[in-house]
Amino acid sequence: MRIISSDEIDACLEDREVLETLRSAYRSNIVAPPSPDFRVNRLNGMSGALAVQPAWTNFSAQNDVERGYVGCSLALNLPENRSVSSNLYILFSGTGAQPIALIDGMRLGTWRIAGVHALAMSYLAREDTSRLLVIGDNPRLPRVLAAYATARNLTSVLFAGTSPEVRKKAASQPALSNVHLGETSEIHAAQEGADMICIAGPDINTGTFHALTYLDPPAGCHIDILDMTSSLSSELLEDVRLFTTDLSDPPRAELEWAADLSELAKGNKAGRRYYGQRTLFLPGKRTGLTDFTLAAHIFLRT
Repeated sequence: MRIISSDEIDACLEDREVLETLRSAYRSNIVAPPSPDFRVNRLNGMSGALAVQPAWTNFSAQNDVERGYVGCSLALNLPENRSVSSNLYILFSGTGAQPIALIDGMRLGTWRIAGVHALAMSYLAREDTSRLLVIGDNPRLPRVLAAYATARNLTSVLFAGTSPEVRKKAASQPALSNVHLGETSEIHAAQEGADMICIAGPDINTGTFHALTYLDPPAGCHIDILDMTSSLSSELLEDVRLFTTDLSDPPRAELEWAADLSELAKGNKAGRRYYGQRTLFLPGKRTGLTDFTLAAHIFLRT
């Protein structure tokens, strides 16, 4: 069995290729059934969760068991280690059932998150999107911003409440070498000039989320929610066209969703309908399809 490290993952992946690999995944018939999280009881009434997300090649549909894979993501989150989680991906041969690769799930997840959000951007952001406002902090931002740059021709990125370390790593990304990176504390004013807004996470200075109830993006703006725990006003959610990763398990069932990425990738549903429409992408929790696809992609290239 091959053990694939984070460095090996970085060496074999490229943002545009990841985006197109995920687009193909959403058009495929890969089997990715839902699987519940398993509660892990800890001390003082607290509990953690072991998340298991399997997926496999649709052997019956392809009428062949001589090619393909079976895979599973294993993620463990414990309450006393909120900032530290562990994630592994194990890939099996679909022919002989032997394990063939154990992959760093944390780095795989970073590339998957970036690719999924860039894929959504390719359907939902205006073609002339160039000015991005980033609100909050997230260690995955450098990778995500590099992926954004493959979907649209970014010329300006403004950070609000993002750590100097993340901004420095973003500046070192080759894909952002010709992009102006700046900082602002005037979110209300900055949003007026934004073609796209990324809600990345809590403010680095306060550790809390900005009061996004005032968020009122201009016409035609695309809003990308990187942190699923962000709080948005009901008025905004009612006014924008909403999209997610998988409507079989949407992040908020009470909302009126327009389409998921599978419907967009297959051309069954439209994304942005007109230039001035405001769109919002909020991913769901199920990642079995995309993790499996990237794991197989990584295995074939290492």
